[in-house]
Amino acid sequence: MASCFSDDSTNFVAGGSLARCTDGNGNPLYSIGLFYCQEEYRGQGYGKPVFKAMMDIVGEDNCVLMAAPDMSQKYADIFGFKEMPVYCHNKLIIVPSKMDFAEKISDEYITKNWTEVDPDQLNVYDKSVCFMDRKNRMQLWFSQHQVYTKVAFDSKQNIMGYCTIRVVNLNRLVVDPFYAENPEVAVQLLTDVCKMIPDFETFELLLFRFPAINEGIEVMISQLCPIGSFTIRVANRTQFTRKLLESRDEVVYSVACTTHGFV
Repeated sequence: MASCFSDDSTNFVAGGSLARCTDGNGNPLYSIGLFYCQEEYRGQGYGKPVFKAMMDIVGEDNCVLMAAPDMSQKYADIFGFKEMPVYCHNKLIIVPSKMDFAEKISDEYITKNWTEVDPDQLNVYDKSVCFMDRKNRMQLWFSQHQVYTKVAFDSKQNIMGYCTIRVVNLNRLVVDPFYAENPEVAVQLLTDVCKMIPDFETFELLLFRFPAINEGIEVMISQLCPIGSFTIRVANRTQFTRKLLESRDEVVYSVACTTHGFV
């Protein structure tokens, strides 16, 4: 669902996207993404009716959004997005051509293409990270054109994480989602997926969005990214209206979908 507002000349002024899924208990969960107001119209009240129209659809159900840091308090005060973790999500930007894959990787883990993995086993792992059942959605993620996915296993064939990288516009790569039980798994997964991508080093950027609570990402970066090859900055804050839905954010190295995803 989408809502937008135009002026008399039909120029785009403001708009937003509203999606609906269910939480782990089958209750409705709405999410708001791509809420945007053209810069010249900001501060004049044009965006508010668009946002209100989406919230009218949400009604009394739970809703989540990923707020820009400078808008976080406004969403909490005006629209009730007051339930949130104490940490934000950060954006990690890596220059592919500067990454170093030469360092020896642990022999404790192996990776497989997603097509070699039992979908039910992968779904069980995914649900251990995120409260939603995303089995059907995962198949769509993985099977799209120019999408590359690996799943990591330990010696007992337990899934230890998975990583998906997709080619997007402007010669960029987006990592989503990416989960790993420890930094060693993360290094193995990211290395193996990057090596799958044709002409990987010619892409401009490799983009991640991760919860700041994940300390393992610094270890991963230290092994793959020389100084000067990456930047990290605050990206957004995840906020709910009714109930904070928790996930295992300490293993999330990049969330699924940068529009409506927060796990």
